[in-house]
Amino acid sequence: MSDAASFLASFPSIQSAIKIHGDGNGMRIQFDVPESEMAEAVKLLAWRQQVLRVEVTPECDGSTRKHTGKHY
Repeated sequence: MSDAASFLASFPSIQSAIKIHGDGNGMRIQFDVPESEMAEAVKLLAWRQQVLRVEVTPECDGSTRKHTGKHY
């Protein structure tokens, strides 16, 4: 298993997709991962209870429009 996981995901269309803790302890983020990306995303199961480095970038489709909606 690789030491990295790279897959497409999106924020779910729910109000609680991004939650900010009121006591200053950070935030919780949820992602929707499509079935086509699950083989890569399942690597995260092996890394539970570990500190992870996360890099998030928008998936560009080559157009000049804003990155909205799901493009996977």
